[in-house]
Amino acid sequence: MKEKISKLIAGNECTHVLYPYQDRKRYLNNAITYTLEGIENGEIVILIENERNMNVLQKRLNTQLTSKQLEKVHAISNFEFYQSSGSYHPPAIYEQLKKTIAPYLEHGISFRSWTNVEWGALEDPCSIIEWFETETDQVVHEHNMTVVCAYDSEKMPDHLEEALKKNHGHLMSDEDIVPSKVYSKIKYS
Repeated sequence: MKEKISKLIAGNECTHVLYPYQDRKRYLNNAITYTLEGIENGEIVILIENERNMNVLQKRLNTQLTSKQLEKVHAISNFEFYQSSGSYHPPAIYEQLKKTIAPYLEHGISFRSWTNVEWGALEDPCSIIEWFETETDQVVHEHNMTVVCAYDSEKMPDHLEEALKKNHGHLMSDEDIVPSKVYSKIKYS
């Protein structure tokens, strides 16, 4: 998988990846690979992750990175990120996203993001997640960013996955990355 992640990123100035993962162990391995590659490339890595996964990732990164390299990994609780307004409210999340990346953009600092998207107890998140991901795709293209949006496939309704394939240029599985055949990049002005 490491070669595929490197090749994907090297071949694209901006990349918006949908990753509906099935195997947590492989998911964590892929998150580590993505993070280590970012550090090797001199990038800041923004990890927006749940506490359970973050604990595992941080332990593994602590054994593989120097303290100086670890300073380039910025961990953010996905609960706090997605619930910043008290509930899963896409406009507030979108503002949180812009606020999170603004310092890097303002100072010309290269970065990539890995986000584990979770929506808590929200019953039907589809329309609001679709809206948020469409807005995110616009930001990805405006600023030539590399972003992985990971979803636990067991918790993800099939119709949501199909809809999200339309606003992510690449699809990742636990073993592979391929271009989305149904991606419909909106022309941004």
